[in-house]
Amino acid sequence: MGVVELKPRPIDATRPCEPTWRRRGLSLLREPLLHFFLVGLMVFVAAQAWRDSHDARRIVITPERVADLATKHRMQFGTPPSRAQLNDLVAGYVDEEVLYRQGVAQGLDRDDEIVRRRVAQKTQFLQQDIPPPEPSAAQLKAFFAAHAADYGQPPRYTFTHLYLSPQAGGDEAARARALTALGRLRNGVAPAAIAADTFPDLNSYSAMSATETARIFGDSPLVASLRDAPVGRWHGPVRSTYGWHLVRVDAVIPETSPDFAAVEAKVRADYFDDAHARASARAMAAARARYTVVRADLAGGR
Repeated sequence: MGVVELKPRPIDATRPCEPTWRRRGLSLLREPLLHFFLVGLMVFVAAQAWRDSHDARRIVITPERVADLATKHRMQFGTPPSRAQLNDLVAGYVDEEVLYRQGVAQGLDRDDEIVRRRVAQKTQFLQQDIPPPEPSAAQLKAFFAAHAADYGQPPRYTFTHLYLSPQAGGDEAARARALTALGRLRNGVAPAAIAADTFPDLNSYSAMSATETARIFGDSPLVASLRDAPVGRWHGPVRSTYGWHLVRVDAVIPETSPDFAAVEAKVRADYFDDAHARASARAMAAARARYTVVRADLAGGR
């Protein structure tokens, strides 16, 4: 048997050697499976684009939407809508949806202050719609202890005052009249004998807190003077938003601190309000952190 001699293939020195990655790439591009995948991807993208365009012009009236329209009608008029009324409600909703989509397509929702504010309010409402977890008894008591001043009854004052108006002779003249009247009162002259001016509200008040008194006289020295005023004696002159006054505190009901059990329901409601507010603040902070604010109106830009 003869011996077959295998001769090596001569190498063409003039032809550059192709890199391995290039040969594999060219081989992959000739694969029919790749061609099939690319054609399928193009068909999918085209179908998705057609579906999006088609859905933008398709208004679906779901049973939930019809039930919502019927509920709103019943809440407004007190009775469920008839079949004809319900059809009119659906038609009105369709017209509104058509106009809304046309407006959005034309960009009418942009740069509109009312729309902008409404969307912001709705987003905030959705952030606050998640109820906080039910508090334990220990959490409620800790909240009560931290806000004890909100549940106690503040001191209340029963007092009488005489009013000296600055309108006639000016502020200093009214104060001088008040000082003269105070001297006469302390010497035993009856309040009815003092030539005071007519006050636009009452001259005597019963069991008034400082907050309630401030609603009448303003946040003024008169309100502050009640706390340290001697009971049963005239003092002044003290200023209010109206002018000068002489005041006699007749009785004081001291501040009281209620027991937790007496206000537990209110403490629980306040706890949830506080938890909602803190959760909303955290959500707003997290949302704000995702944006960069550039102050183009300020030097430095930020």
